[in-house]
Amino acid sequence: MKEPRKIYVDGQFIGEVPTTDDNQKDMEAAIALMREKGVYRETSREQAIFRQALAFATTSAYLHRTDLATVPRNGVSVVPFVVNAAFALELYLKTLALLHGNDVRGHDLLELFDALPTAAHQALLSNFANSKWPCGITDMVVFRAEIERLRHSFVEWRYLHEKSRTGEVRFGELIFVMEVLHETCRADTRLRAQSAIPEMDGCSDLPAASSV
Repeated sequence: MKEPRKIYVDGQFIGEVPTTDDNQKDMEAAIALMREKGVYRETSREQAIFRQALAFATTSAYLHRTDLATVPRNGVSVVPFVVNAAFALELYLKTLALLHGNDVRGHDLLELFDALPTAAHQALLSNFANSKWPCGITDMVVFRAEIERLRHSFVEWRYLHEKSRTGEVRFGELIFVMEVLHETCRADTRLRAQSAIPEMDGCSDLPAASSV
């Protein structure tokens, strides 16, 4: 007989459920226990997408801090850093859109950004001053231009092995955009304020792929 599964919520042990060979039943048992203990919380679409965005942003921050902000830089981590960061941007933009009542689709970052209402753009602008990565971005025109630079980065860098060259990515500006999007989403009470993106040390530009 298998050992029962211990269930923790926010780091606190709340009880055990039987462990079976059916993962769906195990999950349902865990949810039932959490409901019984009064600690189960429904997850909205906004929360689910935001948490995914945070997961990819956290991964990119780890790669930057450990491999790309050091000398010598570990070039092997450049591609996964860009791919994780670019996908985080996409998910943050979709989170922000949902928070403003707009369900958007697609991977083009510029199209996602342009689909946001004026109120969302104003919210983003209000978080510029809170960033540790200003890198010369002081207004929405320049912010939009940086998103345009990054608009296809997720696809381009994910399939870098099939290309001889891809668009330029600037580390500082990319991190600034990600941080502003994160903080703007995080400020919304519907997301139950999550952890901040881990700090990224150093601010450097990444040349086009053919030069890496």
